[in-house]
Amino acid sequence: MIGNSIASALIQKALDGTWQRQKAIAANIANHETPGYKAVKVSFEEALENEVKRLGTTSMSNGSGNNDPYMSIQNSRIRFLTDQSGSERADGNNVNLESENIDMAKTQIQYQYLTRAMTDFYSRLRYAISEGKR
Repeated sequence: MIGNSIASALIQKALDGTWQRQKAIAANIANHETPGYKAVKVSFEEALENEVKRLGTTSMSNGSGNNDPYMSIQNSRIRFLTDQSGSERADGNNVNLESENIDMAKTQIQYQYLTRAMTDFYSRLRYAISEGKR
């Protein structure tokens, strides 16, 4: 239960979301020549932001609300959205390869940042535990 903090839950959920986004982008790139294929987008940031706001207001209230903020964040939804925008291509495929490659690079950087944040979180926790014994 020690690592089950709001901070670790947020980082874990963001890692899950960016991982799912990487998979969706990879599928989009793999299908960029598939006739009729529609790009898939992954959305999770807004759900996390709303959950943090909700937790902030319920903690300020009279105590009603979710008793386990960690699980509340973990249960926030990662949404997969099919891009229904029109296609400039005759075959109906709407994948923009250049845009997908840019999104892939951006998401990879976000994922690396989040893994570093998680490593730092547990390093600080380990330090607090080990120094607390002295």
